[in-house]
Amino acid sequence: MRVYLDHAATTRVFDEVAKEVLKVFTEVFGNASSLHSHGEKAKKIYEESRKTIAKFINCSADELIFTSGGTESDNLAIIGFLKANFPNGGHVITTQIEHPAVLEVARFLEKSGYEVTYLPPTSDGYVTPEDFKRAIRKNTVLASIMWVNNETGVIQPIEEISKICREHGIVLHSDAVQAIGKIRVDARMVDMLSASGHKFYAPKGCGFLFVSNSVKIEPIILGGGHEKGLRSGTENVPGAVGMATALSVINANFVEWNKKMQKLKQMILDAIQDIPDHHINGSNTIHSHVNVAFKGVSGEALATALDMRGISVSTASACASHHGTKRSHVLTAMKLEDWMIDGAIRISLGYDNTEEEIAYFVKVLQEEVYRLRRLER
Repeated sequence: MRVYLDHAATTRVFDEVAKEVLKVFTEVFGNASSLHSHGEKAKKIYEESRKTIAKFINCSADELIFTSGGTESDNLAIIGFLKANFPNGGHVITTQIEHPAVLEVARFLEKSGYEVTYLPPTSDGYVTPEDFKRAIRKNTVLASIMWVNNETGVIQPIEEISKICREHGIVLHSDAVQAIGKIRVDARMVDMLSASGHKFYAPKGCGFLFVSNSVKIEPIILGGGHEKGLRSGTENVPGAVGMATALSVINANFVEWNKKMQKLKQMILDAIQDIPDHHINGSNTIHSHVNVAFKGVSGEALATALDMRGISVSTASACASHHGTKRSHVLTAMKLEDWMIDGAIRISLGYDNTEEEIAYFVKVLQEEVYRLRRLER
């Protein structure tokens, strides 16, 4: 049996998504910017998809910009906003636990003359509204705080931070890549919001950025002036249709599927409780995530052992591997003990996982932890 438990890295597209996207590839293949009937047909379903997605996150269709994914959306939001409004510098607040798509932009900003504060998380994995408020300066113009952490699954206090930002006139961006499709997300809580299709059962290479009509940004990709002049490049109609279809499927099954996810997660947590000397990294997490370490067991060794028995989990963010980084910057920022960091694996459930799969997984997990502990003595 092969069991996929790395849905935080990417997801298999829903069957409904594959069907609709294939139809676009073969039947609605016109360029959405062309004026002939093929183009008009493509443009129509492109804009219908925009409306569907906008409704799902509670915003207007004209506030959505289609992009290639979460990384581009983060870059466009942060750099595009500062370029349009504060080209000569200012203070930005973010966190030490952001995805590299935000952290690398923040480092770029520092080299470009901006001041950046990186908020530390608590040992439970979230930044506090109190720390956020203390970090505000007279020249603070932008904050970028993720909605859900990609490694731990910890939900950040976006609602409270949003209120503080509104009181101080600070624009708030949130990387919601790990939140969309897993928990209810209201775009109106923030000013800008990033999402990536392949994290919610849509194709890779597509995403979107919500930008409130009250916020001005400038493009970072120049060309033909697509997406209201904010993101040039031929419209990715299959990607837009794929995202809209995926979110429609999720919306129709949201309550039922989340109950199932809670049950599957509890099966995992119950099995972990039977293994002595473990630590769950993070609290107040979404139903899909469990980040856990077992004392005396290397996370890398455990992930490899599980893979050899047909189970896919990860040890850190999939994107971190491109930096040659093995140690989690998120768990390190949480100031956990070394074994909790180096022994961590991330288990991320998906809507298509079954009780049979999880029963097999927890059995193998217990066996491999005990086996590796014997070997490492």
